[in-house]
Amino acid sequence: MTYSQDAYERIRALIQDAALNDARWTAADRMIGEVNGTRGSALGLAEGQSPADASILLARICLEGERREDWERRYFDNYFPEDERIPRWARLEHGSLTPAADLYTDEERKTSPAYNEALAEMRAQNGLYLRMDGPAGLHIGWLICDSSERGGWSSDQVRLIQRLRPHVRQLAIMRHALAEAEVTGPSTTELLTSRRYGVIHLDRRRRIMMANDRAEEILREGDGLTDFDGFLGTRTAADHAELSRLLARALPPFGERGSAGSMRVARSSSDTPLALHVTPVGDEYPHFRTRRIGAVVLVADPSGPARVDPARVAALLDLTPAEGRLAVALATGRTLRDIALATGRTEETVRWHLKQIFRKQGVSRQVDLVRRVLSLDGFADPPD
Repeated sequence: MTYSQDAYERIRALIQDAALNDARWTAADRMIGEVNGTRGSALGLAEGQSPADASILLARICLEGERREDWERRYFDNYFPEDERIPRWARLEHGSLTPAADLYTDEERKTSPAYNEALAEMRAQNGLYLRMDGPAGLHIGWLICDSSERGGWSSDQVRLIQRLRPHVRQLAIMRHALAEAEVTGPSTTELLTSRRYGVIHLDRRRRIMMANDRAEEILREGDGLTDFDGFLGTRTAADHAELSRLLARALPPFGERGSAGSMRVARSSSDTPLALHVTPVGDEYPHFRTRRIGAVVLVADPSGPARVDPARVAALLDLTPAEGRLAVALATGRTLRDIALATGRTEETVRWHLKQIFRKQGVSRQVDLVRRVLSLDGFADPPD
């Protein structure tokens, strides 16, 4: 199996488009399968080291060119809690590409339901598992289904997966960032009206075209990010050099495809840096008047105010960070469907996490959980 540079560039373009439009990931996965001779893949982002303490923040299973939400529900409901490979996968080094079968012992390959049912039906028992580091200690996993090559995986197939690795990693990071910003889809309006994230549009010459209210506040304060005569700047020379490199990759000379990336920006007023996610956009993205958007910059302020602090709720109620966020979302009036849309999960998966919270809190009704969360308002922060 060989692939052309043009095929690689088209796949890379689809992956980068998918960072802002979740539906494009299906097209990207379909083309990867066509070019690389595979049936599909499973992409996930999670925190924790085992099924017992893990929270799934992103999950996408695609087979035969279609997203399979039924398979996502089936796996997380029936197999994930007992899947023996998860703790071993979480301990793999960043960038490790490992045969899926190697994550099970000889005995487990005979008895494991996850291996003998889930992976067998997906045709992924001889697939490859790629583990990548995510931000803040998160894990990104990409399971590629079995190779259709007669002799198994070829060097060209493996090489393509490795070349796509940084782009798939950035896609997962960006989709999670959008979910954290409570953006439920590719809508430009949702991006621009988010109060949790600053959003800045840059043209192809790196000039600031527009910024939402939160981004304007950050630029006006000038602590970390600045508006320097219409161009994005930073407070320190080191950060400015890194930002220049990031924008150069995202906005290359005309005719070349940009690459997404992330960085942190130091501030004098806080020990917590700003987080920047820069994503080049394709021609189909909406234009601003007559100037074509070149890149979208998402700016996250981890120290920004929140009405109810999910981390404090998690600490006080002995929940995982993701469970804390879910509890706060429910307490602030969001439905399970809203949360599923915002996080890219299925309602069944969100409901499964809610049941774990109920079990830990000894409650059986959502109203009791909400009352407990709201009662924490005004409590002192828990000790470190």
